[in-house]
Amino acid sequence: MKRVACITTFNQDYYDQMAKRMVETYVEFWPKDVDLYCYTEDMKLDVSAPNLKEIDVYEACGTNLKEYLDYIGTHFSRGFAYKAFAWIHACRTLDVDEIIYLDADSITYRPITHDWLNEILKPDDLAAYMGVTMQKGRHKGKQHADTGVYWINKLHPYANDFVDRYEHIYLSREVNIDKNRFPKPNDAYVFADCVQHALRNGYKVVDFHPERTAHSPIKETMLGKYFRHFKGARKKDPSMDKYIEKIKSGAERKDIDKQEKKNKRHAALKDLENKFRTWK
Repeated sequence: MKRVACITTFNQDYYDQMAKRMVETYVEFWPKDVDLYCYTEDMKLDVSAPNLKEIDVYEACGTNLKEYLDYIGTHFSRGFAYKAFAWIHACRTLDVDEIIYLDADSITYRPITHDWLNEILKPDDLAAYMGVTMQKGRHKGKQHADTGVYWINKLHPYANDFVDRYEHIYLSREVNIDKNRFPKPNDAYVFADCVQHALRNGYKVVDFHPERTAHSPIKETMLGKYFRHFKGARKKDPSMDKYIEKIKSGAERKDIDKQEKKNKRHAALKDLENKFRTWK
């Protein structure tokens, strides 16, 4: 059986806003022998479980994180830096086979099993992620990623090089300087850049979203059967708890299936010849 660990990161405000739900659903639905390492910022968890571990992100990531935060100041990308450096630290230090990153604004709503986890990555798969291709604007065609949920195979022979490249992009400040490669200085563009480099060198990566039809694709992937990722203002919705209960009950899935059937019927009707058309 694979040795798997998950990681996430948040501060007190984000925990109160959304991450508490993420932690609670993790405890509810994940195997008890798969640990979640929470990289926290100036806070202590108010919930405990055998598979919850807490790491002070400043102590763990040390000088590299501090110098980068000083460099970017109050830039909007500051929050993504904690995520990036926590992931690097986990890849360097956790004695496991695979690491899964879970965003603090995601939830798990169905039981995760070891059998399911064992199916995601084959031995020669380096990583698994949701690929995104920008569809409009000046960055149209640019490779991107939804890094709400993603895997890395630490046993892969290229894993250390992958993490080295990822870390170098931050330490060299390329993520902030090279606007062509990184239109926004966040971890999603950095991870996508490292994936593309690995693919060019012949390594295999699992893409949960090969169709590249959405910018926030989790519902359109196999991950959508287990996770939801609440981006932007949605996480501030006062009715979020009710919506999460709806997801966990399966009612939301029924609504989605119903809409998909409706969309398919509508598409089929559009393809029929219109014999009643009176214009040319």
